[in-house]
Amino acid sequence: MLLSIMKLWLKYAFGIAMGAILYIALPPSMVHGTAAIAFISEISLKIGGYALVFTLASGIPVSVFRLSEAHRFWKIFGQSFFLLVGSLIVAAGLGLAVALIFKSAPLPLITDSGLTQTLDPAEMIRSTFPSSIFSAFAGSDTWLLPLLLFGFAFGLAVAHDPVMARPLIPVLDVISRTAYLINTFISEILGILLIAVSLNLFLVLRNAGWPAEYRGILFSIGVAAVVVLFGLFPLAYRVLGGKANPYVLMYGMLGPLLAAAGSGSIFFSSGSAIRHLSESLGVKRDTNATIFPLALMAGRAGSALVVASAFIAMFLSYSRNGPGFAQLLLLLVLVPFSVFVASAGIRSDISVMLSLVCMLFGQGFQNGASLLVPVAFPLSILAVILDSAWMMFAVALIGDRQGERSAKRARNFI
Repeated sequence: MLLSIMKLWLKYAFGIAMGAILYIALPPSMVHGTAAIAFISEISLKIGGYALVFTLASGIPVSVFRLSEAHRFWKIFGQSFFLLVGSLIVAAGLGLAVALIFKSAPLPLITDSGLTQTLDPAEMIRSTFPSSIFSAFAGSDTWLLPLLLFGFAFGLAVAHDPVMARPLIPVLDVISRTAYLINTFISEILGILLIAVSLNLFLVLRNAGWPAEYRGILFSIGVAAVVVLFGLFPLAYRVLGGKANPYVLMYGMLGPLLAAAGSGSIFFSSGSAIRHLSESLGVKRDTNATIFPLALMAGRAGSALVVASAFIAMFLSYSRNGPGFAQLLLLLVLVPFSVFVASAGIRSDISVMLSLVCMLFGQGFQNGASLLVPVAFPLSILAVILDSAWMMFAVALIGDRQGERSAKRARNFI
């Protein structure tokens, strides 16, 4: 009974606390590489993101139709696109500056490049436009962009002839609302799922055994993450036209932020973020359904910051001289591009994004991502927390600027 009336963030905090208690209480024989815990955690992560793609894909067409009918779609979409892409570039520049100012100790040179995942950007671009539209559905479990592009194209096509399409809209609306209800149920049980997920996270972090050479980069990026989360993000929200108290908004984001911190997965926490944006932050349904999918790929400012800082740390480990001006300008292009491309992959993390930057940068640094393998997981957690916060700030900001957000009191937050 108590759990049914608790705020969602309290349920998530309870799940993480239970994971921590189990981590402390379990005997040593059970906490050293227990396969069962990892398996339960994997299943829990999949359940957490089970309805995300369905919710995103089903919400786009009807929302695009309604915004287009009101002659607001292109204005909202264009403003969102430039805000989100611009935030990637600014975050990448900030990450470069942090790493260059607070130079960490040289990292141990690791030669085993097989430890890092790699992407073929050319193949990913080809798969964006598959030979058949149905292939977009088949590949949605690994590559999100084709399905989202189809959703936007379908919505615009329906809006092209609204009279003929009118009978179809109620069907699309029912599908969208059904997906949202499934997502709502999953967000309610996320606290239970977080018990196993957070327990496994604590085990992975403990067994990482970070060498002393990595403590500098973890400290500098960790401090930068705190400053950005509690200082720069709220400031940017207000300066760019946000109307609410940003720290009240952060309280409304607390559930998804806890889910992100306890799992290290943006796809695990994004279903909860969609619900919080609507029911706590008051962003209207059509705007939320249109902007959030774009933010999920182009709004990953935290990942851009962490990848840029990690690349400079890797660069300074190979070379005594820092990158030149031309190389920094190149990174301001490569980091946002790599983050955007890798973000369209369901399971992409910091190591995937960094390996793509290294491959595109070339100049002998193609295998440089392997240097960050020992700290890839904690860096991914920091990136996911920042990503989740900025995505919600950005959607709320667009809602404020377009009159698509209604203010709610903190006591009414879910």
